[in-house]
Amino acid sequence: MPTPQAHGIGKDDWFRLPPLMVEQAFTSGSPADNPVVPTMDEIHDLYAQIYA
Repeated sequence: MPTPQAHGIGKDDWFRLPPLMVEQAFTSGSPADNPVVPTMDEIHDLYAQIYA
């Protein structure tokens, strides 16, 4: 699967966006569709791992 870098997203841009992306994920209700509902911190950590 292509990484954010492969799509031309710089590290500074990527790490500036997770707070907004985490908030949007929670307000969408999508995390509740998982067998284990992640916390906001866990979702933020996933975004950080995706870039690495």
